[in-house]
Amino acid sequence: MPLPSIFIAALNADRFKSIISSELGVSADINAASRKELVQQAYQGEEVVLGRPDFLAQLMDTAPPVRWVQSTWAGVTPLIQHAHRDYVLTGVKGIFGQQMSEYVLTHLLAHEGRLRQRWQSQQSGLWDNRVSGSLCDKTLGIMGTGSIGAAVAESCGVLGVRCTGLNSSGRSHPAFQQVFAPGELTEFLQDADYVLGLLPDLPSTTGLLNARAFESMKKDALLINVGRGNLIVEDDLVLALKTQKIAGAVMDVFQQEPLPAESALWSAPDLTITGHIAAVSRPDDIAGLFLQNYERYCSGQALLHIIDFDKGY
Repeated sequence: MPLPSIFIAALNADRFKSIISSELGVSADINAASRKELVQQAYQGEEVVLGRPDFLAQLMDTAPPVRWVQSTWAGVTPLIQHAHRDYVLTGVKGIFGQQMSEYVLTHLLAHEGRLRQRWQSQQSGLWDNRVSGSLCDKTLGIMGTGSIGAAVAESCGVLGVRCTGLNSSGRSHPAFQQVFAPGELTEFLQDADYVLGLLPDLPSTTGLLNARAFESMKKDALLINVGRGNLIVEDDLVLALKTQKIAGAVMDVFQQEPLPAESALWSAPDLTITGHIAAVSRPDDIAGLFLQNYERYCSGQALLHIIDFDKGY
């Protein structure tokens, strides 16, 4: 019996195809598109699709005969917002924890080590002997207690950081010392020395971090957002930084990407901007997950990490 045909839609589709082909052999029929504008014309009715949600959203306009889509991203907003849902969508878990932990720790340590201020001192020829802070006994409030949030909590916990969480239910999790429900957002923010955004893009998460939220945070708190750009009211963040409501922020995701040149975020004080690179979808990582799920698909087993379209995760 032939293997189900596969369509790959990603910038690095050729690398995905090479890895998957070498594992499945010549019996696998694999088609690919490495540019967004080529997706619709390259698709040949394959029932299994591996790809970026933004590449695949336009394909869904045609209501294709797809039975299963494996996302290459942790976030699947372009697909869950699409009206066509006549297929199984699976997400990515257990892949991005290491990358995200390294990104978060980089910026936490830079903050406590006053690296921004020391660089400014160096540029001015000033001897800077101010004592650095420490992560030990600080509280990291993580908005999102899924696989990535838990991985970050475990990594930071090794260095003595107390990690609390915020999720949609307030249900406890072994990686967190305490978990708050949405109605306890103010208490969650007041408790944290660092706040990390890892929430999905949903109506319920849009604008959670606004002027009122920034008023609730500690004045020496650091905000890091690596989840989705909808979480933060960007104008409110700029004002909070200018008026020193919080000590600083690190932003990797934005409401519009690339961040427009005219955005006030570029010149906001004590703000570090990175270009959505905190955790990238590397083919060598994602292909392994896809192949594991593909084997389950072929044998009729339940797929791993199925997305609930209504919940959005």
